[in-house]
Amino acid sequence: MLNFITVIQILSGLATGFLILAHEPKSEGLGSIGGSAHHFKGMQSSAEDKLDQLTWASFILFLGASIILGFNLV
Repeated sequence: MLNFITVIQILSGLATGFLILAHEPKSEGLGSIGGSAHHFKGMQSSAEDKLDQLTWASFILFLGASIILGFNLV
């Protein structure tokens, strides 16, 4: 059981990292401090909504596995 949860933690951590990197950038980061950034507020596409949901799901799975392994609940 411990090995199964460890594999779940590793896979969900990798998936979370990949999904975060797959998101479309929403701002210019530190370039927005100078006021030169252009902010576009538009509707998110359904693909972006699904990507958000998958990212949150994989993060929650990673967090749950980490808590279980961290507190030795297995």
